[in-house]
Amino acid sequence: MFKSLLVPLDGSAFSERSLPLATTIARGSSAALHLLQVQQPPVPGHLLSSTQFQYQGLDLDAYAARHREEAIARLDETAERIGREGVAAHAAVVEGRRVADAIAEHAEAVGADAIVMTTHGRSGANRMWLGSVADGLVRHTTVPVILVHPEEEDETGVEAGSIRRIMVALDGSDLAEAVLPPAAALADATGGRLILAHVLTTGLLLGGDLLPLMPDDAVRVREEAETYLEGVAERLRADGRSVEIKLMESGSAGAAIPTMAQDARADLVALATHGHGGLRRMVLGSVADKVLRSSPLPLLVLRPDTT
Repeated sequence: MFKSLLVPLDGSAFSERSLPLATTIARGSSAALHLLQVQQPPVPGHLLSSTQFQYQGLDLDAYAARHREEAIARLDETAERIGREGVAAHAAVVEGRRVADAIAEHAEAVGADAIVMTTHGRSGANRMWLGSVADGLVRHTTVPVILVHPEEEDETGVEAGSIRRIMVALDGSDLAEAVLPPAAALADATGGRLILAHVLTTGLLLGGDLLPLMPDDAVRVREEAETYLEGVAERLRADGRSVEIKLMESGSAGAAIPTMAQDARADLVALATHGHGGLRRMVLGSVADKVLRSSPLPLLVLRPDTT
């Protein structure tokens, strides 16, 4: 069950597109919302020594203080509005040179069970937000992160904040199953149905080539996957949750998951990922990142604590 949710904002209408979903989750789980804006420190004065700012008499400390006051006032106003909707909301402005690190630290400070934030993740220059904040956050926190596309209502037809069908991508590993608790908590908060999804391999990778499975092997793989998913589903149903399973054959999980989500009429996709540097980022790059770029649905992504 969610008790504390962190919502990073930056003062833009773009960032506030995460608020309807965050408020819905908070209301359904009696959680408190923590609204956060990270203010980056001003550029040191000596770096402006040859610019027009010096000659205009700009006081960087006063400039930063004024922007901090404006940010606090804006967040307080948003918190008050959310409070009138029956959800406890708190506002904070913190200073941090690295935004993702500051968000992760504040999440720990307020005991956040999840972070809900808006992100671009589709293509081109719009991926800057993902690269600089959301992606960095996923790589540095084990708190579940719910990423919301600002255009989700227009493209999916899903009412803002409405989550009724949650598709959870599983591959049979403990890593993938780590996303089940937050996904289940989200279902509890929204009254949503869980859809356990598994991508069946269409062949055996050998020497860089994908060799098709023999018919008997394909049948066995499907039966094993169905047995696995039904076992997980029964554990979740035992707690009174509504659960279904879904299988799809594909050579690429990253390509198959958005299609499965569309076919299942899902409102959100949940999956676990490694978020480290180097080769261990392969899962994020090949699955979570592909899903984020190719699907307009919100994405719940978790980097499990493997320590």
